[in-house]
Amino acid sequence: MKPSNECFELIKKWEGLYKELPDGRIQAYQDPVGIWTIGYGSIEHLDRHRPILEGDIITREAAERWLQIEVAEKAEDVDRLCKFKLKQCMFDALVSFTYNIGIGAFGESTLLRELNKGNYEGAAKQFDRWVHGEDNGTRRALPGLIDRRNDEEKLFRRDGFLGLDLTIGFAKKLPELVQLPKQTLPYKPASVPLPFDRTLEKGLVGEDCYILNCALAGLKFLRLGSQPNEFTDITDSAVKLFQTREVLSRVDGKVGPETWRAIENALKRARGEISVNSSGIDGGVYCRVTRTRKEAYAGLEWCKLDFVNPQGNVVVDSLKVISGVPSVQNFLMWDDPESQPGNLAPIPQDNYYISDIDWADGKDNYHAAHPINGNGLGPVWVALVKSQERYESCRLKKIGCRDAFGFHADWNWIQSGISPGSEGCVCATTIDDLKKLVELLRKYDPRLLVVDWGL
Repeated sequence: MKPSNECFELIKKWEGLYKELPDGRIQAYQDPVGIWTIGYGSIEHLDRHRPILEGDIITREAAERWLQIEVAEKAEDVDRLCKFKLKQCMFDALVSFTYNIGIGAFGESTLLRELNKGNYEGAAKQFDRWVHGEDNGTRRALPGLIDRRNDEEKLFRRDGFLGLDLTIGFAKKLPELVQLPKQTLPYKPASVPLPFDRTLEKGLVGEDCYILNCALAGLKFLRLGSQPNEFTDITDSAVKLFQTREVLSRVDGKVGPETWRAIENALKRARGEISVNSSGIDGGVYCRVTRTRKEAYAGLEWCKLDFVNPQGNVVVDSLKVISGVPSVQNFLMWDDPESQPGNLAPIPQDNYYISDIDWADGKDNYHAAHPINGNGLGPVWVALVKSQERYESCRLKKIGCRDAFGFHADWNWIQSGISPGSEGCVCATTIDDLKKLVELLRKYDPRLLVVDWGL
């Protein structure tokens, strides 16, 4: 089902459009619990793929667009979780309710459980239980939430429950899950939305567990390679790390609605909604990686990472880096038939979006390491995201399917002199060079990486 205009109007009524400046633009504000928010209750900057920060300003048009995107996401979640038929007014009320409390809370609510028993009256009575919030450190019923829940329950009940005859089987038939014996299958990028219809946890086996492992691998929470169709101890650890990093309400290793939606959003941030073009992202300084044909160490060739001002194509700074691993440091185009997942080659020649800096354990802590791929990423990870066209090429033609690129340190080599190089990534080779890379990323904030191997 899709939300109607009535759903949008209800959400707008209760979320409000804050904080409007004299010129009509919208400024960020702190909500009652101190979270920076903007527009119609958005806590994530959908255009920059990060949380809302103090000082953020957007246009009214952006606020309306973000509302459309976020309501559509909540509608997908409600439609997926509700197993019995809904009238439009009931669906609209549930989407507004979920927009306010979050998909994790809705997915575990008694309201949803009663609804999925076919107990519409019992579900309607649950709206009144979601009226509490913090007021000066005290949890109590808030007048605004009471009024909102009254509006949502009134809409849910408006057209009555007649015609929803459970005896003739209006329950949605969920897609049958392909049950497989325990096995390991070749990695393939996980599709979005994730086709989950149950909570995943340690010990389960199935196609959905395989897809989850592929999704976590694509986000660098598991090694990139063949994945089991089992929810293993390693999967459990990766899920808990993801939940911690995403600051989810629960860190329990279980993949329910809140966690799978967060994984979907992380995959979208990393690929689907980012467009990379050849002329730059915003006209500012961009990055370029080229070959030097000079020997580095352990049989690797040095590469050069330049920070380039497009005005006159002037290199404003640079440093030596490596990409790929010894003996298979084959420089390839993105669409080369040999450029397949797991081939250990350098990042393919193409253009990429440069994401934000992701620290393993706090800003400027160069002593920690991301606990992924044997701690081989080191303290800093910056995802390099290929364009939507490349994902479509992989999906439709099985061409250009390599993924999980990034900037990081050649950490195992720096720390222990072992496992030199990195598959598909661009690596600083000393602590000083890693610090310089971070300094330059902060100084110029480039968003475009051009990989030019001269092919």
